[in-house]
Amino acid sequence: MPDGPAFGTQNLRVSVEGKEILPEHSSIVDPRMMRAAFDPIWEQKQRSLIVTEWDMAPKSSARGSVAATAEGFYIADETALPIWQTPAGIFSVGASDPERELLTVLAPADFRILAPGKALKRAKGAAGNMVSQGFRIRPDKDFLPYVIAGRYQELVIREREGAVSFWTFRPVDPQAANTAAARLASSMHALSDYFGPLPNGKAAVHIVESPGDLPIEFGSLESVPPEGLPAPSQAPGAIADPAYGGNSFPAGALLDSRAVAQGVADENVLQLAEYELARTWFGWRVRPTPEAQILMGRGVGLFGLVVAAESRGPDQRRAMIVSLLERYDRARAVAPDRRLMEPPFGYSRAERISTGYRGALLLVALEDLCGHDALREAFRQIVRSRAGEEAGYEELRAAAESASGRDLAEFFRRWLNQPGVPEELRGRYAQL
Repeated sequence: MPDGPAFGTQNLRVSVEGKEILPEHSSIVDPRMMRAAFDPIWEQKQRSLIVTEWDMAPKSSARGSVAATAEGFYIADETALPIWQTPAGIFSVGASDPERELLTVLAPADFRILAPGKALKRAKGAAGNMVSQGFRIRPDKDFLPYVIAGRYQELVIREREGAVSFWTFRPVDPQAANTAAARLASSMHALSDYFGPLPNGKAAVHIVESPGDLPIEFGSLESVPPEGLPAPSQAPGAIADPAYGGNSFPAGALLDSRAVAQGVADENVLQLAEYELARTWFGWRVRPTPEAQILMGRGVGLFGLVVAAESRGPDQRRAMIVSLLERYDRARAVAPDRRLMEPPFGYSRAERISTGYRGALLLVALEDLCGHDALREAFRQIVRSRAGEEAGYEELRAAAESASGRDLAEFFRRWLNQPGVPEELRGRYAQL
């Protein structure tokens, strides 16, 4: 069940065939895990209608994953809706996905609505100014439920690698949109090739303006570089410190209105969008385990920038890695990085930033050690075998060892437990 201050979950109610049952917490490690007894017993293959209700009052969060305003609303968090769990037991069978789901969104009639699955015909709501939009979801093929809705203007640009759809509250500059669409369609193609095809094949990329300000996830905590460190590089892959935030949903990116105002073709905005698009696979298709949120979430997202840059040329890949090293050093000067295999809940925002950059650099070093093709196959293997489930550093190590034929025990022991970046990595990317 959803849990935590970001969702403001209250008044949980669960009923089976109209009869209310009382769920209770079932794990001291994960407070989201709940269970309930069925009376009478729920027999195998028996159909049963289970209704889960709760009051959600969105609050601020590190990712800004739930929000609502008069102009729009969104639920863009892979844990914001209930996720079924296989019953505990040696001989228990079953998966976490039901056979099918129906997601119904009630919104004002002039709202555009985006969600996973097949969109059904709109129907008028009880009030004349509202509509009911249904989405038929096949959990084995579609992504976890999410909702994006608002009074958006749409601009669709079709590229050879796929379509890019911009949803904004005000018209975007057509020339900038064309430039951004060419870049993002190419980047999404590269990400799909590296991490694995999307469940439904080629899908349109959606770049959506958030109806509210989003927290800045990676921006520097200081307006100037720490003393003794250089200003951000002006190399092609350089990342400045954006004064706006973003969030992800499958094959899409939510961008702060300040990012849209900056310009959708701005380099920093494009890289923010690429970072969010990369989280399609490790966040929405495969969920990072609680102790691997930084490595398999932030780290993979930032490594996605390297994957996208490489599709534009080997010099672009190198420039992006140099830029990540620079930002890691600036972030570490504000707050030291921490162990990569600990839950991030006790980390400060500054520690999450520096540790997230080290997670991305771990993946760079792993690709250098194992080879591009081997790490690509490792990621695709994880997505194939763990789709809809959780994965952590153990799965990453096992898949990388299988694909490369190498013993990576010492590599992971060094990177997961010790702060700092090995000098051999710095030596390989010391200069452009």
